[in-house]
Amino acid sequence: MKKKEFKIEYLLYIYIVISPFLDALSCMYREWFPNASFSPLMVIRPIIPVILALYIIIKDKKVRWPLIISGICYVIYGVVHLLIFRKLYTSMAYGSFMQEALYVFNYTYMIYVMFIIMYLAKRKKIPYLKQSLFIMLCCYLGLIYVSILTKTSLPTYVEGTGYRSWFISGNSLCTVLLLLFSLFVNDIFKEKNIKNVLVFVLLALFLVFLVGTRTGLFGFVLIFIVYILLEVILALKDKIKFDKKKIALILLVLIVVGATLLKVGSKTLERRKEIKAMEDDIVDVNTGEVAHVTGNTITIVSQINDGLITDEQLNKEQKAAYIDLYKKANELKIKSNDYRKQQLIYNLYLVKEQHNPIYILFGNGHVNLYGEMILEMEIPYLLLNFGLLGVLLYLGPLLYWFVKGIKYKNKKYKDINYYMSIFGLLLGFGLSFIAGYVIYSSTCVLVMICMLCGLRKQGD
Repeated sequence: MKKKEFKIEYLLYIYIVISPFLDALSCMYREWFPNASFSPLMVIRPIIPVILALYIIIKDKKVRWPLIISGICYVIYGVVHLLIFRKLYTSMAYGSFMQEALYVFNYTYMIYVMFIIMYLAKRKKIPYLKQSLFIMLCCYLGLIYVSILTKTSLPTYVEGTGYRSWFISGNSLCTVLLLLFSLFVNDIFKEKNIKNVLVFVLLALFLVFLVGTRTGLFGFVLIFIVYILLEVILALKDKIKFDKKKIALILLVLIVVGATLLKVGSKTLERRKEIKAMEDDIVDVNTGEVAHVTGNTITIVSQINDGLITDEQLNKEQKAAYIDLYKKANELKIKSNDYRKQQLIYNLYLVKEQHNPIYILFGNGHVNLYGEMILEMEIPYLLLNFGLLGVLLYLGPLLYWFVKGIKYKNKKYKDINYYMSIFGLLLGFGLSFIAGYVIYSSTCVLVMICMLCGLRKQGD
């Protein structure tokens, strides 16, 4: 029997499968060396994509110059953005020049990963893409439960609530698991073998009860509801008898999950109670009433008004944006622990105060703000901190392939897996807007790119 040849494209499968381990190592390196500005994972992670990119460039002359020209464009944008960052940098900034450069590098790097995957899919060279993603899901679950059982899991929140295993962000971990769940939910209920049942139970247990984020809990339930609706709608549309047993099983799972939540509770519900209890803890010293901004913001605004903060600590535009935030937050009566709203208002006012067209195009920097004011919501910070060109270069390609996948004309290919992939991608974009750390997460965006490939037949 002839042995199968190892093809260089199979390196992509290896890259996908080892991504959870690279994420875990990256997080633990930060935990072990919190003051390190450089991680060896920054060199290790791109090795396989670089090999594949060089292979494509050498083999296919047609894409050589487009790749080089696009690379020059990304470099020019990155240099200008970082020069602006350095110009606006102050002593109260949360991050460093190196950290901002990592954002630029990471976003650019993932665009080139997208090109590699799309290139190989177009030439029908990655037929086992979905299988490699299922192995990735199993690897995530393995790492998660090993960390919990060995009591080495990091807490999701600083208060100690929830489990995020050995990963940097609970929300990011939930997002990648939800993306993979939306991709495999039909396969799990279609082929009810021991492997699929075990994966489902472990996934549900973690997302609903253990991680402690709304992303995990509500995302899991939402995917289930959408899946049921699609099963019914597609059955009615195609005038076929839908599988009542399958729908009954899914509804039973939802009922069991809901009843267990009410009886036992979850880390998510615990976290909501903690946040609710903290809402009225902060009192505004200026008004003597319940505060509508964080305690740090109250202190900074007071010091700005008293002239105690210099231009080296915060520049004039940043000071003005703080005053604007304070007024608007009190006007809207925002909760003091609603960080995302405060961050968004502050950054909007900062762009307004700067009123600089170059900053609007190239961005004004992301981590050169005081820590609490760094936007967590990813799509808004791409627009406000990386500028219109940043959105075009970093988000544009993802949106382009998403729209192209929706417009795909092969109706025979549009089954429930297709529609669940679309919903999963919409959920990913939505979480990027609301929660953040999706497109910046190498593995999240890697899964999204693979799902974009799944919207079309390889070769089309």
